[in-house]
Amino acid sequence: MKVGVVDAGTNSFLLLMAEKENSRINYFFDTSTIVGLGHLVNGKIREENLKKAFEVIQKYKTLCQSHGIEKIAITGTEIFRKIDKTYFQKISEGFDEIRILTGEEESWLSYRSVVEDDNFSNLKNPLVIDIGGGSFEIAKYTESKFRFESIPMGAVVLTDRFVKAYPVAHQLDDVDDQLKVYLSSIPSGPIVSVGGTGTTVASIIEGRSFDPTVIHGKFLKIEDLTELVEKMKKMSLEKLSKINGMEKGREKIIIAGLFLIVEILKYSHASGLYISVRGHRYAVAKDMLDGAK
Repeated sequence: MKVGVVDAGTNSFLLLMAEKENSRINYFFDTSTIVGLGHLVNGKIREENLKKAFEVIQKYKTLCQSHGIEKIAITGTEIFRKIDKTYFQKISEGFDEIRILTGEEESWLSYRSVVEDDNFSNLKNPLVIDIGGGSFEIAKYTESKFRFESIPMGAVVLTDRFVKAYPVAHQLDDVDDQLKVYLSSIPSGPIVSVGGTGTTVASIIEGRSFDPTVIHGKFLKIEDLTELVEKMKKMSLEKLSKINGMEKGREKIIIAGLFLIVEILKYSHASGLYISVRGHRYAVAKDMLDGAK
């Protein structure tokens, strides 16, 4: 059986395809498109972004059809948790499975995408972070109990709230006091980042376009990340967009996303973090295939 999962996020829409053969799951197609739904106007999605969302959804449906996908699911995250639910109802028309994930569900599924990945089997009890557009999630097992935080301060939210011009310079300096409430008790342990912020930063450090075979499992040092965010704070939006490895459309929010990563590392006293190209869509696909008859 072949399944598809669309992750409709605050900033990006992602499509994963997978199939199960001889009890082994093969994730054979994974792509991402910047949509930018989270840039709201008076609590509503901008018309041009909503139009792009529908175009991307139609494109993904066509791709699924061409690859022989038998069942397709769509999940909504932070942006759809806080706006009028009719938006998600319209976007999800024609899907076989439809879910707006709670913060806990999103955290748990993202956590599973790491611990069920053989590439990270050597990490003992990792702390999994997902820097999204509308929120960021932190997940870990502590004392045999799953602990999670879903904080509504993602890269899009921080950018829209604090960044009024480029270069960013010191515009994010006041964010630390707000983050302290959430991060002061963050648990320690090896950190794995899922989501587009981490993969884009890894690609920039590599100085090349996104290549999952190169960056999946890569370890990034806090010194390199701190140096990079300080360097980017001094750059114009045009210069940011031309950095090797920058995902087109992410240049406006990448500084806020990287800033969040660095702050998490500081509060957890970590020397760096590992990069995963996966995310909650992988756990959703696995559940669909494991439950298929």
